[in-house]
Amino acid sequence: MPDHGKLERDWAEIRASGRGDGNLEVPSRTTTVATGYGQVRIAIGPSGEPRLLVPVGRPAGGGLTTGGHNLLLLRSSFRSAGKLEHFIDITLRNPKLTRVFTELVEEILKRLESGEGPEAAVHGTIQDFRNLLALTPEDDVPLTKLCGLIGELVVLETLTAKLPTAIEAWTGPIGQRHDFRRSDIAIEVKTSIRSDASRVIIHGPEQLLPPPNGRLHLAHVRVEPVANGSLSVAKLHRTIIEHGADELMLDERLAELGCRDPNAEEWNTMSFALAGFDIYALSAGFPSITSASFPGHVLPTGVVDLTYEIDLAMAGAYVLDRSGAEALLLEFCA
Repeated sequence: MPDHGKLERDWAEIRASGRGDGNLEVPSRTTTVATGYGQVRIAIGPSGEPRLLVPVGRPAGGGLTTGGHNLLLLRSSFRSAGKLEHFIDITLRNPKLTRVFTELVEEILKRLESGEGPEAAVHGTIQDFRNLLALTPEDDVPLTKLCGLIGELVVLETLTAKLPTAIEAWTGPIGQRHDFRRSDIAIEVKTSIRSDASRVIIHGPEQLLPPPNGRLHLAHVRVEPVANGSLSVAKLHRTIIEHGADELMLDERLAELGCRDPNAEEWNTMSFALAGFDIYALSAGFPSITSASFPGHVLPTGVVDLTYEIDLAMAGAYVLDRSGAEALLLEFCA
């Protein structure tokens, strides 16, 4: 198996040549380790960053891409000698963690050599190298940020209880417009810290704009701080995993939101009780300001951003009853 120095020399030599052994579409060279689907390859990314390609039997459905601030993990397919080969593709994003990444690659190779499958070797190793997702300790977490995350995790827990792979629909952390999106249905989540709260803040003219040819719903989660409450980041994290959701993906999405360790004290100084969970169907007449509210769907000249508050007490006609909300969630997870 490649030693520490050899891995770093391999990356440097591939970087210098710009092509590696020339047998793959990306600059790379083989290692002595195989998975049963081919040789594991040391590679570099577009900017020369260290990279590892672990062969697998087939591509992931939908070409799923996940990642964090320091590590990018995705499925890739490349041609070699006219044949399409599939890989788990791991790339370092943070050059400060080169040594840690090298150790991570060494451990993956060691597990593969011992006969562990490619998925288990990669995901298990990354789970053991939490410092790739948590380079620095968390600062104090503002209450509004904590409650916002709790609200999204409440919705995620509800969805993954019905369909564990609904974790993939949590798209807000990876830069999508709405917090959850699956097929033609989108869900935006707003959280309030009081059972009787009805006002929520909307950020931007696109937040309440339905996806093209799709439907948008607003989930209003209301929580109240209580000692030893059933809702905390750590408890919700554990429950979502118990539903069968992908732990690696969950941790990566949390890391994108700044929560690099869901069990850290900073994210669990408070716990909550669920005081309410309503879902609104956004249709014509729902109180909102979107780009569609303006001529040509363009904000007035000189208006560069838009933040406003709506009172959901005035949107009672749009709230789904219990059976309607359950039907929506089932449809979302179908």
